[in-house]
Amino acid sequence: MVNQEELIKIIQRIEQGNASVEDLRVYNAWCNQQQEDEADTADLPAKEQQMFREINRRIDRKIPPLKSWLRIAAAAVVFAACLTGVIRWMHPSRKQGPEIVAAPHPDIAPGTNMATLVLVDGRRILLSEAGNGKLADQKGTVITKTTDSTLVYQLAVSAPANHPAAAGGAFNTLITARAQQYGIILPDGSKVWLNAATSLKFPVNFNGLKERRVELEGEAYFEVAKDARKPFIVHSGRQDIKVLGTHFNVSSYKDEPEARTTLLEGSVKINGRQTLKPGEQAKVDRRGVVAISKVNADASVAWKNGYFEFNDENVYEIMTKVARWYDVQVIYEGDMPLDKMKGAMSRFQNVSGVLGIMEATGLFSFRIDGKKIYVTRT
Repeated sequence: MVNQEELIKIIQRIEQGNASVEDLRVYNAWCNQQQEDEADTADLPAKEQQMFREINRRIDRKIPPLKSWLRIAAAAVVFAACLTGVIRWMHPSRKQGPEIVAAPHPDIAPGTNMATLVLVDGRRILLSEAGNGKLADQKGTVITKTTDSTLVYQLAVSAPANHPAAAGGAFNTLITARAQQYGIILPDGSKVWLNAATSLKFPVNFNGLKERRVELEGEAYFEVAKDARKPFIVHSGRQDIKVLGTHFNVSSYKDEPEARTTLLEGSVKINGRQTLKPGEQAKVDRRGVVAISKVNADASVAWKNGYFEFNDENVYEIMTKVARWYDVQVIYEGDMPLDKMKGAMSRFQNVSGVLGIMEATGLFSFRIDGKKIYVTRT
């Protein structure tokens, strides 16, 4: 079990938003031990005791208030999972959702940090099998895999500042399958996190280009490095998102009726017309019609922070996300109730925990057969 000094460092990293997946797993295990031993936190410093109490207090609420919870969101959700579901799940027909009680389903493990990198020459690198360190040198850009499962693109020191590689059509593609996620730092310093079933095509460097254009299919969160001379453009099939430097999430799956862009910081322009402000979301339908509304922007990046959050979503919308993350096929047996549900849960738990939460609403029952999940109305 983790010692006190290591635990304090992990809690501090969680509070600061710098925790790794392994940090959260260790914290999750510690939470479980706390419940089993009914231990207290008296030996922890005052700051860590206060954080632990705050996590408990927030867990007792019906719906986690994410805007004020951002620094400890991942920790609280993982802690909720280890308490076998004290976060509550609600839908409009109930005054208060029942406590989560996990059903005894066979387990399917959650997704992991894995991806495939396709190089200019067509070579494919399975990143889960590649060692850390330098992977390749592409047209003067060095590609490195870090210890925290992130790809880093950096212009080689010896490469000329006006290296024309990108202008010559040198593109790489990072691909996550279902049940995979991965992060990348682009040659300009922009950071991108890819959700499951996503591909990102990008130049190996942006020198010699008038704009920094990338192509996205699926879902990704962007933190774009500022460069007033060279706008950053995300093309996602139904929309072009133009920015100079900002934080935003794009969800643009082919099997969904709308592409959604949610702005957390800065400003972006959709299709050269509408401009988003922080806290707004643009929905673009298949006809290209854009609708802008105010949303809980933090909820759109819950997946990046290690948990699911559902806001007024029905079973079909929820299970679409579950299917991608656990790489399962969902089969509906009969008509389903379309109650809008709200809730939050860890993405680190096995699928049995997620299904147990949904079963606790009294609306559905689930049956797992291999990689298929059968949904029945109760």
